[in-house]
Formats: sequence, structure tokens, C-alpha cells
Amino acid sequence: MARELGSKVSSLFDIARHRDLRTVGSSVVSFSCEPVHEEDSHRTKKVYYENTYRLEPPAKFRADKVQPIIRDVLERNLEGRKYDPIECSLLSKSLAEEIKQKVKELDFKRYKIVAVVMIGQKADQGVQIGSRYLWDADRDNFADASYHNRHIFCVGSVYAMYYE
Repeated sequence: MARELGSKVSSLFDIARHRDLRTVGSSVVSFSCEPVHEEDSHRTKKVYYENTYRLEPPAKFRADKVQPIIRDVLERNLEGRKYDPIECSLLSKSLAEEIKQKVKELDFKRYKIVAVVMIGQKADQGVQIGSRYLWDADRDNFADASYHNRHIFCVGSVYAMYYE
């Protein structure tokens, strides 16, 4: 098996010699590493922390404190609005970000916060919204609130997952 000069070779081993490459049912893992240039050396290095092995949060996530925040943000921003698909798409993202920032101000330590806002048009239809997550029922929690007027409905949810 002759190789041309300049052809790329796996840095770990010669794959063709060690594995029968078939188009179906074959998996090949490759790895590449770029050389570090001097202009890249001024970048700060990522800091890795060791686990504390703390199994309980210092203070649990409280849905009763988060629900009024969600309700207030939705009411303040959606009062009197009509449904426009493009505007509501952008609005749902900005509302989710605003809710997430306000919940983070409550400083629930060691929780990852995920905020989701869904806005839809009211047009004489029924709607069911559901969500599923794999989480620890003792430590993780959620809060939600909804808003509706004659033209739109909105559901805001905040999920808090304990991060060890």
C-alpha cells in the first residue's frame, strides 16, 4: 500500500490496515490536532474545577418565587398584542431570555436554568403543551405560568436542574 506525499494519515494508526472499511455497519473515528501558533498562545486557558461531590443544593429551587416572575414578564410584554408569526417568534426568544435573567438574579446556586416561552394564535382550537425531561425528582424542579387575551395564548416554563 503506497502513499502519496502530502496525503493525510490518521494520527493514531493506519485505519485501512486494522479495519475492513465497509459502507454499511462500519464506524471510523478520526482525530486531528492543530499546531498552536504564537498568536494563539495569548488566549486564556480554560479552567477546570474539581467536583465537590455535594449532593444537595445549598437552597432548593422554589417554584413559588419563580411563578410570579414568569407571570409578570408575560403580562407586561403581551398585554394588548395580536398574533404575528414572525414577531411572536422573536418575542418568545426575548421573553425566555428575560425570564431566565430574572430567575438567575434569585441566585439559586448550582442550578442550570432553562426558560422556554411558547406563543400561539387563538383561533377556536384546543392546545395541549407537554414536556418531558430526565431529571432527579428530589433536586430538580420547574415553574410555569400562562397568559392569554382575545388573540394569543402564551405559556412560559422555567426548568431548574441541579448541577453537581
